[in-house]
Amino acid sequence: MKNKIKIPLFKLSISDKTKREVINTLDSTWLTTGSQTTKFENKVAKYLGIKQAVAVNSCTAGLQILLSVIGGGTAGKVITSPFTFIGTIEAIILSGSKPVLADINLETLNLDSACVEKKITSKTVAIVPVDIAGLPADYEQFKKISNSCNIPLLSDSAHAIGAKYKKKSIPAHTDASVFSFYSTKNLTCGEGGMIVSKYKELTDIIRTLSLHGIDKSTLKRSKSKSWEYDINHAGFKANMSDLHASVGLGQFSQFEKDQTIRERLAKRYIKNLSSHFEYLSPQKVAPHVGHGWHLFIVRLNLNRLKISRDRFMAEMAKNGVECGLHYQPVFNFNYYKNAFDWSFKDFPNAALAGESVVSLPFYPTLNTSEVDIVTETVQKIIRKFAR
Repeated sequence: MKNKIKIPLFKLSISDKTKREVINTLDSTWLTTGSQTTKFENKVAKYLGIKQAVAVNSCTAGLQILLSVIGGGTAGKVITSPFTFIGTIEAIILSGSKPVLADINLETLNLDSACVEKKITSKTVAIVPVDIAGLPADYEQFKKISNSCNIPLLSDSAHAIGAKYKKKSIPAHTDASVFSFYSTKNLTCGEGGMIVSKYKELTDIIRTLSLHGIDKSTLKRSKSKSWEYDINHAGFKANMSDLHASVGLGQFSQFEKDQTIRERLAKRYIKNLSSHFEYLSPQKVAPHVGHGWHLFIVRLNLNRLKISRDRFMAEMAKNGVECGLHYQPVFNFNYYKNAFDWSFKDFPNAALAGESVVSLPFYPTLNTSEVDIVTETVQKIIRKFAR
């Protein structure tokens, strides 16, 4: 018999505003890219303090298109983290570039800038930090590297729509950033993503490429009653629909409230677990960084425990608490082992994180009493299996 989960890893809450937005879009009979998508782009751009934004059907597709514009097809090299969802690596490969991995900082789980510097060559076309769990990478250091080497700084900010670095959103520090609106994200469209940049020329070409390279959108052609169009580039099929944008617009109505709740829950977790930091540790958050709190990840100190991370998760499940794993390092997967000359020995911090990280239940409808149950369960398991 399977263990009965009382506290799941994730639970999605759909607002009434979202339901109304979706119904209104259905009633309008315009479901593809149109005015709702534009409204959603504008709302997200305003929130981030950046004028240019292009909504697409996924963060992975957005990163692929961005990299295709920046350096795709040149067989250039893109430096990124091995400790990420596989979509980061897929986007690099499918853009025509080669992924080059650099190790992570074990305290933050983010790409280590010192390791990145050692990987730069004349063939490097971009640096792509990944903001794991919503924690911004060290953008001050990455910007210095980017400027000194004249290499574009892009970010995979799939987790980090609510994050801040020195009181500004992440795309204020990069040449372009890509966000995710997947169903589990802090702001969701069900499926979707967005490329955000200070540079209008860049987003204009991305917008065209996201819909087959067509120079006039369907909505523009419909309004003008002129159906001719031209294609100046080989493009992608990656546009966001108005139906998905409507979900995003509705969910935005509760987004900032949800972010406040996430921060409060994270503080509760940290306070409750602080007496056991010799056995586990959350991500280290610098004073100038505002964590986006998409996930609450702890790293187990396996030297102080008699069990593995997987056994720890199984024990949590036995006690009714579902945990997650974010992430397995990309060099652990069979395809990438065979396709690239990557070894866990080259990335010791990422390898260690891959064996020891656990994501605890984390979502805005989680209440503090449930956080207390989760942390009491963690503490009970630690007491049972401590060395």
